[in-house]
Amino acid sequence: MPDKNPPDDVAPRLSRRRLLAAAAATGLVASTEGVARAAEFAAPTTVSLGTQPKGLPVGQHVWPSLKNDAGGNPIDPKYNRLLFFDVLKAPTVASVRTLEAALRTVERTYPWNASGVMFTVSWGPHYFERVLKVASPIPHPQQLSDFEYPIFDGYDVCIHLASDDEKILVAIQNALTSGASLKGGAKADLSSIFRWRETRTGFAGDGIPAAHQTNVTGIPAGGVVPASSPLFMGFKSGYVKNQATEESVTITTGDFAGGTTQHVSYIRLKLDRWYSGMSQAQRVQLMFGPQITQDQVNAFKDDPQSKPEALNNDAVTFGIVGHAQAAARARTTSGPVIIRRDFDTIDGGVAGLHFVAVQKSIDDFVTMRQAMNATNAPRLNPAITATTNNGINEFMFVLRRANYIVPPRAKRSFPLFAYQAQALSA
Repeated sequence: MPDKNPPDDVAPRLSRRRLLAAAAATGLVASTEGVARAAEFAAPTTVSLGTQPKGLPVGQHVWPSLKNDAGGNPIDPKYNRLLFFDVLKAPTVASVRTLEAALRTVERTYPWNASGVMFTVSWGPHYFERVLKVASPIPHPQQLSDFEYPIFDGYDVCIHLASDDEKILVAIQNALTSGASLKGGAKADLSSIFRWRETRTGFAGDGIPAAHQTNVTGIPAGGVVPASSPLFMGFKSGYVKNQATEESVTITTGDFAGGTTQHVSYIRLKLDRWYSGMSQAQRVQLMFGPQITQDQVNAFKDDPQSKPEALNNDAVTFGIVGHAQAAARARTTSGPVIIRRDFDTIDGGVAGLHFVAVQKSIDDFVTMRQAMNATNAPRLNPAITATTNNGINEFMFVLRRANYIVPPRAKRSFPLFAYQAQALSA
């Protein structure tokens, strides 16, 4: 009689057939889903891009100056806003066009200068890693001294707005975040693609900080901020020769050629001892260097001469390191490596500084920030510590840090998205 049980090799063969069939079916489903997903990302859209004004710079970070001060230094916009967003969902062609259309609307509504508005749209590591699932072209922020413990922001997008007219910034924020109309009824609503997370505000310019010093935590009473000072600490920071050029901070190769990188930090200022416990001569020494006098500061034109080459000798002799003196050591033979676009703030009723810097590489910012620490100085003189007699480290407390990449204008809307070029081609 035939054996009722099949040979030992039959059952495995049947299992393999079923396995292969199941695998094929699974692969077909996955392939179909992938095609459907790709079709969704690349689906045609009726969103109109609108025209873009002619003559705008390739780089978003290229900000023309309308006027200079007596020393030939460009005068920065008086008011700034940092808008932070997260991307709501995986981008599509419609997402790209919605963002680009809104940005072009702003560009058509206001001129690209301080009388209108200048802005950058930058993208953080979490956008690339969380939304696109690709490696980030920009590093995550890091702790940059032993005496700071910042929170690292995880926002996808940062839009930095700058203007001499604060009302323009308010109008643009309301248009982008809640669909309000811009001048002339134009719309630039981003709420369908972005979730607005936070706004940081501030100002810089002669006399503006003094007008905002009353009843602010971190600034002693009595009108201590000088009436004409551009910043809360009483000194000017932006000189043409202590700033990098826009050309030198522009990325020259790769996907982001024509763009740059951006660091954004929020720093709390505690100026009680700065103003109540020190003389002006002492403030000058800590800001610039122990051999610098107020008369020399008054004579500064295009560069604060802080004698960085004398730092070690000054530390030994005077027991003091100047802030500008330490930071200037990060300069290369070509000059400074970052452009500072920082501004004071009273967000939350607290004195602070929103430090915005653009540079070719985040490494350039890290180099500058670590030079500012003057970590070798305490070994040269026990009167110096990380935060005592060491520049202005004693008065500044870093609360938040973030890094972003600023694409060139043509690639600013959802950079590295596979269908970006297709979205912007029509």
